[in-house]
Amino acid sequence: SQAQEYTSKALKLGLIGTRKFKMVQQVDADSAEATPESGLPKSATDDPLGGTDIELTINTRTDDRKQISSVDLRRDVRPALQRACDAFASQLFATQNSVLELREKIDQLSESRMEQQERVDEVEKQVKRHNQRYLELRDTIAAEGRASTAKVEQLEADIAAMRRETSQGELQSRAAVAHAEAEWESVQRGCRLRRGEINEDIMTILEDVVQMKSHAEMRVRELQQLVENDAMN
Repeated sequence: SQAQEYTSKALKLGLIGTRKFKMVQQVDADSAEATPESGLPKSATDDPLGGTDIELTINTRTDDRKQISSVDLRRDVRPALQRACDAFASQLFATQNSVLELREKIDQLSESRMEQQERVDEVEKQVKRHNQRYLELRDTIAAEGRASTAKVEQLEADIAAMRRETSQGELQSRAAVAHAEAEWESVQRGCRLRRGEINEDIMTILEDVVQMKSHAEMRVRELQQLVENDAMN
């Protein structure tokens, strides 16, 4: 019946106590908030979630609907159930709004993380390109150094040969030696200048690589901190 349905709902929500015993909560007759009809505190019906227990006695042997239960289901229990449903509906609505807000924040964080990851990937690509450029420059420097060394050795050998051939003409030999020495000094100066330029290029590339790596690490730490703060909130 409808009365039994209301009673069952009230029992599940904790608005009333057991059906096996009569009301055990005694209300002071002098209490200003007691109602003469039911003998229950007014807060029991005003606030269904207030924690006040209502224990109900069910009389199954009577045919009078008014005497089946010790509590007026329509006047006391049904409004309390309706208020409880309204309160639960409000809580559900607020919870759904919170869930939507959290989902929006999660989506924003995911999008931000993807953007930061793309930036990190781009920086890593740049670092790889600079590393490759550095390796190429290092190989070039090594090759040029070997070539310069070979040329210097050849010039030294030529100078030695010219000195051994001074019997063919002292003037010619001196001129040839001077020319060879001038060329040798020119080659050495060129090698030193080239080596200095290459070293400056390498230092510039290394500084750029370090700065890019530091920037990438800083952005990753900021993203991780943002995710951790959001998770804590």
